[in-house]
Amino acid sequence: MILFRSTITLTTLGLLTILTGCDDPGPTPAGPTPAPPAANGAVVTPAQPVVSASGATIYPSGSVAIIEGATAVYGEPNDVNFGIVKPGSKLEVEVKLINPTNTPMTIAAAVPTCQCTTVEVAGETIPPRGAVGIPMTLQVPSTTGEKQAAVNVLLSGPSGQVRGPRLTLTAVAAYAVRTTPLYIDALAADRLTGNIALAATDGRPFRVRSVNGATPDLLTPDEPLINHVVRYDLTAATMAAQQSGAVDQFPKWMLFETDHPDASVVELRIRHPLSRLPHQTRAVALQFDGYIANVGTIPPGGNSAFNIELKQFSGKRVNAVISGNPDFRTDLLEQVEGDGDRVRIKVAVTPLTRQTGVFTVPVTFETTAGSEVMFVVGTIR
Repeated sequence: MILFRSTITLTTLGLLTILTGCDDPGPTPAGPTPAPPAANGAVVTPAQPVVSASGATIYPSGSVAIIEGATAVYGEPNDVNFGIVKPGSKLEVEVKLINPTNTPMTIAAAVPTCQCTTVEVAGETIPPRGAVGIPMTLQVPSTTGEKQAAVNVLLSGPSGQVRGPRLTLTAVAAYAVRTTPLYIDALAADRLTGNIALAATDGRPFRVRSVNGATPDLLTPDEPLINHVVRYDLTAATMAAQQSGAVDQFPKWMLFETDHPDASVVELRIRHPLSRLPHQTRAVALQFDGYIANVGTIPPGGNSAFNIELKQFSGKRVNAVISGNPDFRTDLLEQVEGDGDRVRIKVAVTPLTRQTGVFTVPVTFETTAGSEVMFVVGTIR
């Protein structure tokens, strides 16, 4: 989500559509550019950075390090890697747009590739041999896996509008137990079998209790370990769904149940011709920030709640949340306006039977904008 304070012309939009790749940030920056001496020979102390009305930090001339030999505006850092983070994390960082030239440059636009990255700096001017610090936010969805976002920058200077750097943000959302690979690629018939490695990112030994509710096919000892390897085979599930025509019964995720206190259920997306999500097959009425919510462990007789965000939903309302699994009840608890056009929804999940183990509950969101389904997973222990 980005708020523009200046008009984007057709020329601007044309330039933005061809922005690709990342500029090379070059060698390690040298020290700050020395301030020029005053007439009496004294050194003038550079002005201090100030925060503008947009929330950006303006670094005046001579107050930032300049890469030797740089001739165009660049990002510092140009690429941000947050590493492994918890699903649902809100990650914040400042990225400087550094102007190594002797001419001020204006930010005509800073356009994110998706709504999880927010910047509001259109119209700010980068001082010559100074910088503009852009506050950037990467909202990691509630799902696991790699998350990438980028901001394409368009600049305006004496020669008109020119392409600026492409700033990228990357993170891997994972629980205290992480899977390798990050998803199962079963799109081809010869990829229906394989192995999944599970590793405790905190070094705490754990056991694998079940895989999709069944006894795990372990290639490692069935005892507390930091690393486990589980074998899977989707052949039977594929044949059963094809023969019955009940493609909705084919699992969209593989659920690993463990005894790790911070990772009781770890979901792993299965990419398969029968496991497509609604937005992969048609235009959807609602856009979730993730099509799955993991509530972890629910004690017998208890309940749990999850939060999920609806994008492009400002001013709209959720009327009901309906469980597609008769063994569970779902209740709408609250809906709160979030950043930009997002609305955060909180839903309670209550088991209605004495079953234990992992579960998947499809939940239909009925709203003033239409209806769509997302999924809730967890375990009852």
